[in-house]
Amino acid sequence: MLNKTAEMSQVHDSETPEDRVVEILSRLPPKSLMRFKCIRKSWCTLINGPSFVAKYLSNSVDNKLSSSTCILLNRTQMHVFPDQSWKYETLWSTMNLSNYSDEHNLHYDFKDLNIPFPTEDHHPVQIHSYCNGIVCVITGKSVRILCNPATREFKQLPASCLLLPSPPEGKFQLETIFEGLGFGYDYKAKEYKVVQIIENCEYSDDERRYYHRIALPHTAEVYTTTANSWKEIKIEISSKTYQCYGSEYLKGFCYWLANDGEEYLLSFDLADEIFHIIQLPSRRESGFKFYNIFLCNDSIASFCCCYDPKNEDSTLCEIWVMDDYDGVKSSWTKLLTVGSLKGINENPLAFWKSDELLMVSCDGRVTSYNSSTKNLSYLNIPPILNEVRDFQAVIYVESIVSVK
Repeated sequence: MLNKTAEMSQVHDSETPEDRVVEILSRLPPKSLMRFKCIRKSWCTLINGPSFVAKYLSNSVDNKLSSSTCILLNRTQMHVFPDQSWKYETLWSTMNLSNYSDEHNLHYDFKDLNIPFPTEDHHPVQIHSYCNGIVCVITGKSVRILCNPATREFKQLPASCLLLPSPPEGKFQLETIFEGLGFGYDYKAKEYKVVQIIENCEYSDDERRYYHRIALPHTAEVYTTTANSWKEIKIEISSKTYQCYGSEYLKGFCYWLANDGEEYLLSFDLADEIFHIIQLPSRRESGFKFYNIFLCNDSIASFCCCYDPKNEDSTLCEIWVMDDYDGVKSSWTKLLTVGSLKGINENPLAFWKSDELLMVSCDGRVTSYNSSTKNLSYLNIPPILNEVRDFQAVIYVESIVSVK
């Protein structure tokens, strides 16, 4: 025991004042760090340094002692003015849900972020992916933005090298349609990447009627923060694929729920820049349809629903978790069955505290479903003036990773 105490004393004695400053600063909130950067030049250099940024992120992600789960909320409302003109307003907020809430009382703090998005009035802001405190959003037809809400830093990405600015006219002219977007960290190259999937088609008549539509092979492109540019990459998925949504990032891979008549999971290895197709659990014969994917305890989870045969006004839902994915093969385990739920949207927002599913009711209220007690708790989120058009949520960790 004496030897162990002596070893610990030697470790502390070996710490320099600079080491102690680094340790203290790495525990402060991003807002405080942004202020300290203006106080002393040496602190600014330290805080902007890659080793400090990595340490800060590691502390945030690995904070097992945290007493709450932070969720970033994205809500969009539309303002209509007396002259009939209109614009969208995007509201971002954070909700810290206490991990010590009981089944009868959910304890949480709510804070509006008031982020001045560089957006066009007639387009909402939609979250498409999240990684290490950075959110990748789309606004308008072609504007892609990386945003760190904690530092209020933005970066608008350059124009796509594949998406055409506007639909063409006439027959046999290429039309490009945005299909899916992913964002994450490439551990091999040690840089962040954005991947975009494009649907392509043309029409065999001048009026470009849908039943004269000819599906063409999909294309894809990758943006790297180092090069600050897009490059085309190879993608081999069915030309019948018409949906890639619910993008999630986990451990070097981006994932989407895709549909070409059959639902499947599409993954993208950010290091090798290769797409893979992953089969979902076989639930179609039982009448279940997959609606979403999300992160669940450091795993990819899929969410499926069907109408309750005993009550047509209610739905039965299942959550399946993907096990042991190596980039090619995977297996699925059913985590839980949820139901029978009445008046709940089939699109869950997030999974938190290992047994709470955050969902939206059909009347727009946010609710948390406890899978252990089967209890539904409605959250009193401060209302906004008009009807919410979009409601999104991600499990969020603050960071000082720069998007510049």
